[in-house]
Amino acid sequence: MKVRSLRLRLSLILLVVAPLVWALATVGAYFQTRHEVNQLFDTQQTLFARQLLSSNLATRVDELPELPKTKRLIRGGEHGGFDDDALSFAVFDAAGRLLFYGGDGKHFPADPARRGFVVATVKHQGPWRLFYLPAPDGQRIVAVGQKEGYRRELVWEVVGVQLAPWLAALPLLLLVLVWAIGRELAPLRATAHELAVRRADDASPLQVARLASEVAPMVSALNQLFARTADTLARERRFTADAAHELRSPLAALKVQAEVAQLAEHDPAARQRALGNLTVGIDRATRLVEQLLALSRLDPLSRLADAKPVRWQRVADAACADVAPLAAQRQVTVERVGDASAALPLPGDETLLTLLLRNLLDNALRYGPPGGRVVLTLAPDAIHVDDNGPGIAPDDLPRVRERFFRPPGQSEPGSGLGLSIVERIASLHGLTLLLANRPGGGFVASLVRG
Repeated sequence: MKVRSLRLRLSLILLVVAPLVWALATVGAYFQTRHEVNQLFDTQQTLFARQLLSSNLATRVDELPELPKTKRLIRGGEHGGFDDDALSFAVFDAAGRLLFYGGDGKHFPADPARRGFVVATVKHQGPWRLFYLPAPDGQRIVAVGQKEGYRRELVWEVVGVQLAPWLAALPLLLLVLVWAIGRELAPLRATAHELAVRRADDASPLQVARLASEVAPMVSALNQLFARTADTLARERRFTADAAHELRSPLAALKVQAEVAQLAEHDPAARQRALGNLTVGIDRATRLVEQLLALSRLDPLSRLADAKPVRWQRVADAACADVAPLAAQRQVTVERVGDASAALPLPGDETLLTLLLRNLLDNALRYGPPGGRVVLTLAPDAIHVDDNGPGIAPDDLPRVRERFFRPPGQSEPGSGLGLSIVERIASLHGLTLLLANRPGGGFVASLVRG
């Protein structure tokens, strides 16, 4: 994949766009200035023509002397910015004969029929803008003119005065912009360097000085990602350590029983006992692996991917069917109480909730007395699993949720993960697991909202 520099791209865009914008501004300024200049000089020509009409111009042109330039007339006095060629005029009679003129007005075309502004060529001097204004009685007509080139020169002078400083400063401006882009992108380079040298297990947040507000969300998202990654790695390390620790004992026991079975080749009774213990050990290891795999799938979840309204009847049927062999083996009666259709309405994952109920029922069956009774209550505000077993010692009750914790004196095989799985599934569904000994004997596990 071709790597393109953001700094280079931004610099090229500015180097192209800035001159283009400057050129467009120049064109716009030119047309705007030309409009204003034309409006100003057209007003002057109109007012001058009216003044000429209101003046007494009875003297004929051949009786008037031709005046020298203004500079000679004022004899060294300050003449300001006056230009003798700015305006010329001519006065004609009704027949088109020249009566009076000024400047190049004697070369203006005499046309009594003309009115208003026209553009015409005067004495091969290029185009002139002429304004023809007739007297009210029609006996005279005044023509006031100005060279089109004079106006263009003035427009460019005005535009040049305004834009020349900007043109001179444009290269410096572009250099400053390119430098500013590099300076503002420096925090990104610092971030890239910090990421390049960061250790894989480093979960500390990125610290970048002069962080732009547009980049801050990205850095914040990276910091959150580092935290999630660190948490995932910690869970994986803990899972691996726990799995290795908990599997070591069952595997060692399996090896011992296998060796006993091999040594008891001539003792059928001892061989049978060893094979029976081997089967029990395999069942225990299998259950431990299943629970570990369940936790490994549940730990990374922050929410349910596909939550649908839970049908507790199906969940209860599936959970009770899963524990039916164990209930028959221990001769324990599993009863269901309540209306499943009205039980604890919530959106959730029925597969996970089946695993939750199965673990609660399995604990109740394993740690209750043989021939006892387990009650699954489906209430509108809670789910309860009760047994009539001995319960849990008050000192051990706060710890039974911990992973791999098993109260002392247990004879039933187990992994110590069942309630951890139940609590994790409950939290994903917005439920709280409550554990308590019943006053009359037995133990109750309840699932309530929040």
